[in-house]
Amino acid sequence: MKANIPTRNKIKLNWFKSRANIDIERNINVQYDSNSVTYNKHNWDVSVKYILVKEGDPKEIPVNSPMTLYKSGLPFLFLSTAGIIGNKIISEELIDDDVKVDDDIINVEEGEEKVTYEDAIDPKQHIEVRTRLDKITRRITIENKLDNDIALILDFKQTKDVSYIKANPEPTTTEEPDYKFKILLNQEEKSRITFELQAKIVKRVTKIKPEFIKEKTPI
Repeated sequence: MKANIPTRNKIKLNWFKSRANIDIERNINVQYDSNSVTYNKHNWDVSVKYILVKEGDPKEIPVNSPMTLYKSGLPFLFLSTAGIIGNKIISEELIDDDVKVDDDIINVEEGEEKVTYEDAIDPKQHIEVRTRLDKITRRITIENKLDNDIALILDFKQTKDVSYIKANPEPTTTEEPDYKFKILLNQEEKSRITFELQAKIVKRVTKIKPEFIKEKTPI
């Protein structure tokens, strides 16, 4: 595979001429709120960036410069540059449709419900708050539909209502609230990660206070 970054129109400059390796970074970002964690199914996108690591001195190249990737001598992808870090030329972020990610709910264990009350705007009312901590199991299946091996990072991020308990396999690196999994997939291979999560489920209902409920007079 090779890449070409031509100059912008009407600017007669040669950005660089040197050997360059191409790295491909694929990432899946996963996070839930108290509602989405209970959905039967999710489909997550796989983001992909192409990174040229060139030899020689760093070279400044304008952002949004056109970039063409070649495979077997033929162009197969047209994109733009997004930035430069040292000798790394980073492409814009794309969605990789050749890697499929399915996320299915496996099990829900409802926790014990606790009831508290909050003041409402109307003094004759109060807000009934029902809170429970549910244990939820989800399974994420990643399928590589390409005809070559790939590597990617799945990044699970905790939120204020959904926290990580454990996963199988275990994360490669942990730095709360992020749990990262490095996944290697052969061509047309699938990999699965099972998550056990704790979700804080809160329901609020405004009700009339008992002392203001009028009893029906018997006829």
